[in-house]
Amino acid sequence: MSAVTRIVLNIGEAWPTNLDEPAAFTYLTVISEDCDMIRYPMLTNPAGSTTLAGSAMGRQMLAQLIEKTKPVVEPTLAFLDFAEVDIATGSFLREAVMGFRDFCRNAAGMIYPVVANANATIEEELATYLRGRNDAIWACALDADGAATDPRILGELDAGQMSTIQLIAQHHPISAPELAKLRPDDKIGTTAWNNRLATLSAKGMLKEVRHGKTKLFSPVMETV
Repeated sequence: MSAVTRIVLNIGEAWPTNLDEPAAFTYLTVISEDCDMIRYPMLTNPAGSTTLAGSAMGRQMLAQLIEKTKPVVEPTLAFLDFAEVDIATGSFLREAVMGFRDFCRNAAGMIYPVVANANATIEEELATYLRGRNDAIWACALDADGAATDPRILGELDAGQMSTIQLIAQHHPISAPELAKLRPDDKIGTTAWNNRLATLSAKGMLKEVRHGKTKLFSPVMETV
């Protein structure tokens, strides 16, 4: 990620740990030279439990994430920061994390969720859920200044999807016709490339930007 040029701290209300009292919901918007980012702490009440459990809590978190997510005009990474969380159950992750991913891809098309600072147990819980559905999401470590490191994919992509991400990582931004010209020996036509790119974009694996009538694609995270 390029050097940060502006940081904006926003305070609102979110679901509390005990679900009775509103808690402070702090989110950080960092504007960089090439891509905006938003940082949402997944633990909104540091004095409360460090366990996020159940579909009801996940749906409440999802509602708050949606409420605080504003329209953007440039590709924007939304980091879901699990740094203070010890345990997150599969039902919470399904409703909150994957629900937010689906919201972003369907209703907020320029926003790309990334799981940040999740411990190994949380990552495995989420990866297990995703593998059962041939789905995936980006994950990384994120420091206090908003610098992302160790990007990786949780879950499962098929061999063609994974090779496409690796190819685009070397040649981006790139369009489907350019991919067809770049890899003629693969005997994959422009329509097939378009379908593959659309699937990866729907999963939040690739950033998609229109340039005139052409769609250009880049990896959400730079390294696989």
